[in-house]
Amino acid sequence: MFINRVHIRIPGLHIPTFAVFRKSPDQASAETQSRDCCQLILYLSGMGRQLFADNDIGIEPGSLVIFPPGLPHAFRSSTNRMPLCLMIEFDLKGARSNQPAVYKMNRSELIELRQRLAYLFKLRSRARGVLHMESATVVLQLVISLLRVAGWLERVPELNSGPGESAIHRLLYSVDLTTPLQQIVRKSGYQRDHLNRLVKKETGLSLGQVRMQRRLAKAKELLSDGIRVANVANEVGFTDQSYFSRWFRQQTGRVPSHWPRHGQTANSPA
Repeated sequence: MFINRVHIRIPGLHIPTFAVFRKSPDQASAETQSRDCCQLILYLSGMGRQLFADNDIGIEPGSLVIFPPGLPHAFRSSTNRMPLCLMIEFDLKGARSNQPAVYKMNRSELIELRQRLAYLFKLRSRARGVLHMESATVVLQLVISLLRVAGWLERVPELNSGPGESAIHRLLYSVDLTTPLQQIVRKSGYQRDHLNRLVKKETGLSLGQVRMQRRLAKAKELLSDGIRVANVANEVGFTDQSYFSRWFRQQTGRVPSHWPRHGQTANSPA
């Protein structure tokens, strides 16, 4: 089991338990259970059926279910391999009036969540098993984002835009070029697919395409100023200089080292 008791508190939310574990055979039967607090279960692996009230829901990797306090529920495995789960118990103000939530995370959301868990595990290992402030912050951010995607918390409201400038435009052009797309999605408060639709409506391009255009324009500018290729790669979010060089040539037909500086002509061979 990874972590267990955490007891993280902010106004309106208390998280006593945060655990990653593999269900035992007796836990994967159809035995009904309920909790005095809310329970969030995210299935990281495994297949089966989630039973609650009159519902019988198919479970697969990426399935997220959230139960209000006191609701009886059970899980029935459909394979011999027991599922790996993230289980979070929490007290949320007003949650007793909430309905159970079932949400299927898409591939990019699940990858991002696994990355957060890996980072949390690394933080805990460095701290010799002690949950320090940075780990608690990661746990809190993860819980809030899961409650948002499942509809138990409202989305982050749109930023106030300046004259002639939309909130989406501000989001796209305010983040650093080294910021991973997953963090941009988290900052927006939207699911990635929905954010992509908003960005495409605004620009005609996907989120990734807009970021690529910004990176390319910045790379050209820095190379024209005579900045070293390795430094340019880092500035626009590439940790691998060779990969950056291949990418730049695909976009421009020229390797970065042959990009003309200010005052030079563009007739050097690529």
